[in-house]
Amino acid sequence: MNHTSSNYCSISIDWVSISGEFHAEQNYTRLKENHWRQVDELDGRPLVFELDRVNKNGEFTQIAVLKRNKFNGWRIETSNHIRTPQEKQFISNVVALFDSPHVTRLDIAIDFINCEHAGMNYKIFKPNTTITVKYNKAGEIETTYYGKRKSNVQYRYYDKRLERSKNKQDLPDNIASWERLELQLRSKKVASNWYKEAIKMLSYFKRPNLTTIADQDPKSYLMLTGILEHPEKFSDLAKGTKAKYRKMIKDNHGFDTSLTDTAMKLLIANAEKIQQEIDSFFEGCKTKDRTPVKAFDQQ
Repeated sequence: MNHTSSNYCSISIDWVSISGEFHAEQNYTRLKENHWRQVDELDGRPLVFELDRVNKNGEFTQIAVLKRNKFNGWRIETSNHIRTPQEKQFISNVVALFDSPHVTRLDIAIDFINCEHAGMNYKIFKPNTTITVKYNKAGEIETTYYGKRKSNVQYRYYDKRLERSKNKQDLPDNIASWERLELQLRSKKVASNWYKEAIKMLSYFKRPNLTTIADQDPKSYLMLTGILEHPEKFSDLAKGTKAKYRKMIKDNHGFDTSLTDTAMKLLIANAEKIQQEIDSFFEGCKTKDRTPVKAFDQQ
């Protein structure tokens, strides 16, 4: 991550959950061989294992967790803070022991560092979407959630620099601003369409810049200003009026998409690489006829 450049953008996988049938008792030795340690049990039955990184002071940093669901169901969760191929191998070796492994959650993060117009000024403009805003004590926006928490698709836009500061995490040098747009997908079917969902999310992501239309279209300027300040009133408008201003927003009339355009180009250029990274969690998985399995082979 190049922290010294301005308008820096990056795209990465931030979270992966993989579920399937697994028999921890029968595979206990294999888990130990891959450095997974049991951290919870119930009546002698293992419930939770962790894969940790140990620093020189003997302190643990969790890389991934393996949890028991109902019956023989288990899931591996990782925030993908994986540093070495060996750490990835310790995860994929266990995924290969699952019956019918599949992705049940996938988060894609788009980071904007030292960007022009920073300050949580971009917004998601998606019709009929539940919006929840979290503020800090100073009244500044920390996180905006678009969509319900348990829905199959949710967007998050938050101040990553502020989050790291609050959690007392180190920040690389030369970071004046760090904002993150995140796509959370639940269920295999939805996660398999991550690329289309990411494109769709970016199409809604834009910065209001209404002063650019104030002189040539004062009525639209006033209407859009009111809609932005009081989005809850939008549903009260007449059907034709709603259609008109929804189209203006969709066509970016009075909105800046320079940051979006940068992210969109990066997404398109890196789509194959990201898919390969998702598939790498399934390295070693084989079908009954020994054919290699990829993340979304079975729909």
